Amino acid sequence: MRNRLARLASLLAVAALVAAGCGGPAAPPDAYEQLNTSLTSTWSPVQVNVGVKVTAAGQTITIDPKAIAFVVDTAAAKFAFHMSLPGADLGMPAGALDALGIAGDSIDFDVIYAADALYMRSAMLKPTLRLILRSKVPAGDLTGWLKLGTKEELMALQALSGGLKPQSSFAPPSSGPGAIKASFEAAGITLTDGGPVKHNGADARHITIAVDIDKLVADPSFRAGAGPQSGPTIAVMRSLSFAGDLWIDPANNRIVEADAHVTSIKDPTQVGDVTITAHDPDGSVALDAPTSSVDVPLGTLISEMMKLIGKGAES
Repeated sequence: MRNRLARLASLLAVAALVAAGCGGPAAPPDAYEQLNTSLTSTWSPVQVNVGVKVTAAGQTITIDPKAIAFVVDTAAAKFAFHMSLPGADLGMPAGALDALGIAGDSIDFDVIYAADALYMRSAMLKPTLRLILRSKVPAGDLTGWLKLGTKEELMALQALSGGLKPQSSFAPPSSGPGAIKASFEAAGITLTDGGPVKHNGADARHITIAVDIDKLVADPSFRAGAGPQSGPTIAVMRSLSFAGDLWIDPANNRIVEADAHVTSIKDPTQVGDVTITAHDPDGSVALDAPTSSVDVPLGTLISEMMKLIGKGAES
């Protein structure tokens, strides 16, 4: 179900990540004008939290928004991601994490890009590195912070791989509300201004999002972005209904929340909701480089990984 939510959630996340407050206190009455004002502004540093609730086969899985968060500070060239998923919230039986070699009762993963280097920390990395590097595993605590490459090394790797290839997208253009409306409606996405409301105890403007799945999956831009192997994904999408909400702070035109709602057409009791909130960093996610870490040679890691992939292809 989470994979089914990902495409619509990523569309809404674009709004949550770049939304900002350069406009005046009077919000434009048109939904597309309001969205355009938010998308053409900046917000840095910004923290984004993601919550998920899925009900299927009589079971409900809830991931608290505090469990998944990332912070972006473009001015300082810093990025951080934090995930801590309690096994109980994922419906995992007691002892399941121990069987995976993970101490504790949650799956934790942290990433920081700061001081021109990339750092990661997770108990899951220790067995992974031992599998890939074997006798070349670096000394030190592999469950602590690992330094997985400097800016120069990462740029060299990108250049070696030919750089990032541009991909088609049905994301809205930045040429004004008219173009946004035309792009969205061509893809079967309709925005409606819900007017001023109270949301979570604060003043907000509400924009509702309706999605025509048949029109969306038929849109050439969507199909180009989905790729040639998207047939099974599209078939699953046709069995679901999608809707969404945007919540905008009228004082500064920042999008402070984006919600995606998915419901099975055949069984309305099977539902999924993704909640994405944006706000100023609250200090819950570390954004500075760790004071100590274990160096993992990026070149060695990549070469050993390619050897494993080659052996797998031969077998």
